Amino acid sequence: MVEPIKPSEVKVVIPDFIIQAVNELIEDKWNGDEAIIKQNEILDKVVNMDQDSPTYCTRDKIFKKGWLDIEDLYRKVGWCVEYERPAYYESWDAYFKFTKKEK
Repeated sequence: MVEPIKPSEVKVVIPDFIIQAVNELIEDKWNGDEAIIKQNEILDKVVNMDQDSPTYCTRDKIFKKGWLDIEDLYRKVGWCVEYERPAYYESWDAYFKFTKKEK
């Protein structure tokens, strides 16, 4: 008999092309202490990939799939990651801040 899926069993798998885009942006933005990457920079980098590519996707799909929930992936490999977004009444760009974890 098939059982309903439990919330703990639902896994969001972040595609390689998202990780690759973030990695490239970290390298580009790294100043020796931190890398601040605007959410729109990630989206633009991914969405502007070749539209004939099998990995092509839209901003809407990225949000619906939760593919920008990258914080824990990077924390597991040694980054301190903060995500900041504006309140509904503010108008600045959401961003990720990557710094080295202090030992």
